[in-house]
Amino acid sequence: MLSYLGYFSTSFIIAVLVWPFASALFTLPILAGLYHRYHRLRFMAVAAAYLSVLYVLGLIAFTLYPMPDDPQAFCAAHVGDYAPQLDVWRFVSDLRYGGLSGALQLVFNIVFFVPLGFMLTRWLRWRWWIVVPVGFFVSLCIETSQLTGFWGLYPCAYRQFDVDDLLTNTLGAVAGIGVAKLFGLLVPQSVMPNPDAVNTRPGVIHRTVTFIIDMIFVALVYFPLTLAIVFGFHAIAAPLNDGTFRLFGLITVGIGWLDMIAPISAAAAFLIFELLIPLTHHGQTLAGMFTHMTIETKTRHGAARAAFYAIRSLVLGLLFLVDVVEFGVEATALRSYCMWAAVILFVFGAVTRRMPWDLIPGASPHVPAGKDGGKQAISRM
Repeated sequence: MLSYLGYFSTSFIIAVLVWPFASALFTLPILAGLYHRYHRLRFMAVAAAYLSVLYVLGLIAFTLYPMPDDPQAFCAAHVGDYAPQLDVWRFVSDLRYGGLSGALQLVFNIVFFVPLGFMLTRWLRWRWWIVVPVGFFVSLCIETSQLTGFWGLYPCAYRQFDVDDLLTNTLGAVAGIGVAKLFGLLVPQSVMPNPDAVNTRPGVIHRTVTFIIDMIFVALVYFPLTLAIVFGFHAIAAPLNDGTFRLFGLITVGIGWLDMIAPISAAAAFLIFELLIPLTHHGQTLAGMFTHMTIETKTRHGAARAAFYAIRSLVLGLLFLVDVVEFGVEATALRSYCMWAAVILFVFGAVTRRMPWDLIPGASPHVPAGKDGGKQAISRM
């Protein structure tokens, strides 16, 4: 057994290390969708979203990905060892003669798919006649991938196609439906909120998800713009022997100014998405409109509102630009300081449910002009 596991050592370690971080990355769009749907989430709902992604990636990471490190050696040593097992009643002999290990294998195959049935029933609200065939299809995809060496990416089968796994996995999905129904009796599902309602006291995770989405928009603007300017310059400027360029046949310029294109365009894009848009839309950034939150937790006017946006834009803008601009030998130190500053902001927000700039005095919680506000639902998932 140990010699067999030795074939998987490197890929297994990679899977274990990458698994939780990849899950956190893929949880982001799910949280954005949940905030769009419910406008606010409890911590347990956020944790459930992460665990769901962790589980789905685990299906891939530990049933398909860990491949033997040496394909030639493994395939030569296991010729014919992984022929498909198509006897539906094989599990009976496994129970009779396999002892505890045979029984545990069947139990684990059932338990492994209980979360899938639960998630599809509880969170996606699918009916049982959809969940059951989906559970069977997912199991079939896994088993077929193992039979075909992950669809030809590996030169031979490195796990066995077992028809009993199809049955026990599907049974696990059915059990998950039952667990979801019982859980629903204890914790009823949330009602849908008023679509016009806006979260005026977003938590730190809500703020973080929204800010990351906004930064994706910023990158989608400044990065292509920077490339367009740089490539455009080289397309119309004629290079000279001394390393300079002649522009339009009239002006001689160097290329040092091109180093400032990225930070300038990044700063401009940041100010558009994090200053101009919320300033003119009741504190809602573009991502905030999707996740139904406002950065203005109080109503402020005049100097107070100007100070709020100035401090917020300065702090977050500096944290963002440090990752865009190269500062030579000091770049690593600056990024380290900014990382710790971001951690401090996150902890401050988690403890106080506000950011430092929210301490600037203002009136009652700011509510953007909507139809009726409405009561907001909190997702329990």
